[in-house]
Formats: sequence, structure tokens, C-alpha cells
Amino acid sequence: MELKNKLITVLTVLLLLLVLAGFGAFKPKPAESGNSTQAASDTKAVKIKSLGGIKSRMPENSAAVFFGSTIGQSLSRYEAYKNMDETLCALRSGEIDAVWACDVTADYLVAVNDDLEIFEPDTESDIQKTEASRFEFGMALKDTPESVKLRDEINKVLSDMKQDGCLDTLTSAYIKNAPLQETGSEETRYYPSRMVQDNRKDTIYVGISGAVSPIELLDRNDEPYGFCVALMDEIGSRLNRRIKFVVLDNETAFTSLMSGRVDMIFCYGTGRKTTENKASYIMTDGYLSMQKYRFLKRK
Repeated sequence: MELKNKLITVLTVLLLLLVLAGFGAFKPKPAESGNSTQAASDTKAVKIKSLGGIKSRMPENSAAVFFGSTIGQSLSRYEAYKNMDETLCALRSGEIDAVWACDVTADYLVAVNDDLEIFEPDTESDIQKTEASRFEFGMALKDTPESVKLRDEINKVLSDMKQDGCLDTLTSAYIKNAPLQETGSEETRYYPSRMVQDNRKDTIYVGISGAVSPIELLDRNDEPYGFCVALMDEIGSRLNRRIKFVVLDNETAFTSLMSGRVDMIFCYGTGRKTTENKASYIMTDGYLSMQKYRFLKRK
């Protein structure tokens, strides 16, 4: 009789467990609303696996680490190209997911290319969110006594141009309104042919690569125009110096500077601190600030 009661008890418990299982008593709890919201947010976030940019002194593996930390994502690949045209071609073909550029360049590229747009990575680092400028664009010169003298003379001119408003005028005309030059006739662009240099002494050889549009622009014939020409023409006029532009590859521009092929590189970023232990070059004061890097993708 006792054994019979035990069997009845066991069967009752098993029956109860089966009933509870049928009502889902042992199913895992659904994720809380906060977690599901985060998952939805991650799905909508722009994921960058491959990034492209113009070749520079920074090796590609270092660029991958730097820009990966900047956007807060791990890049599987970074590709460097000769110029921005090749970089954008790679973007349009799907070879890379996105392109990095300085803010002034990104604004210009979006204005002159209908198929591009700027996007803000959801995971970008805090350093990208600061309101302070990352660095200023200035001119790089080889560290020699002659270049130090030239640097000081250019700094004096830049200071005067900032005070008398000339620099603001050139910036507005040839950087802020640079897209208008692309839609207008060539006469609206500032080419070296507009520079009157017959009575000027000596010559300053200025290296440009066209890597940072519209600060430095090159047409289809590699002829410089726009802000770089307008600014150097004004500097040359105030210093009574001739200006001769030399087109360089961005990657080897500093080799040309160190070898004496050019007296300066027109467009180079300068900050209060440098990561180089002993810089072999000197910088002028800045003529234009950059606040942050921006990232472009196809619409």
C-alpha cells in the first residue's frame, strides 16, 4: 500500500511538471527593453570595415589604427591612394566603405559631388567631439637658417593680413565659395597667370599636391588655382618675391622639401605638439583651422 502511494505521488508530480512546461513556465525570459533598444541602435549604426585616404607620410597600418581609434571601430583594411580622384573612384566602386578627409575638404567634396554625403560615426571618439580645433594649416619649411628667416617674414605677412582683413577676404572667396569656381568659367578661378611678378626679386618655390582641396586645387592639367595661388600671390607681393609652384606627390612631398627641390610645402597641418622626437622642418603660423576629421560615403 505504501509503495502504491509513492507511485501515485511521483506520477502526480510528473503530470504537474508537464502542465507547467506547456504554459511556458521554463522558457527563458525575454531581454529587457533597454537591451533590445541598444540592439536596434547597433543595427542602425554605420559600420566601417574599410577606409580610404590619400597617401601620406603615415604608413597604412598606422593609419588604420589611428582612424580606427578616431571612429571607435576596428578597421579590417585601410587603403591609401595617389590622390582624391582615385580615392573617390575606389569608394564609388565599392572597394572601400568610406573616405576620411579634413572638415574643409569634406564640405567641398560634398558640395561638388551629388553622390556623396558626410556621416557621423555613432562610435566616434571623444576627441572628435571637442569644439577646439585639432590643428591649423600652415607652410612647412626645411630647418635651415635661410628658411627660418623666410618663415619669420611670412609670419609677419600673415599677421598683417589677419589684422587688415585680407586673409578673411581670400578665405571667403576661394575656400567658402570654392564650389562656385567649379561651376563657373575658368576666368573665375585664380590661376598663376593672374600673378604680376615682373618686378619682383628672387623666387620662392612652393610645393603643392592638391591633397587638401579646396586649400590647394589642381585642374586636369595639374595647374594650381584658387586659394593657394591667391594667398601666395599676396604674400609674394608683400615680400616682393616671385612665386613658382611645383606639383608634388603628397607621399613624397617632404623628400622634395628636404632635397631642396622646393622651399616650402604650402599645405601642412601644424599643432602645438608633434609626435616626432626631432622634427627636421619648421612651420609658419597657421592660415586656416581644422576642427575635426570627417567621413564620406556614397548616398
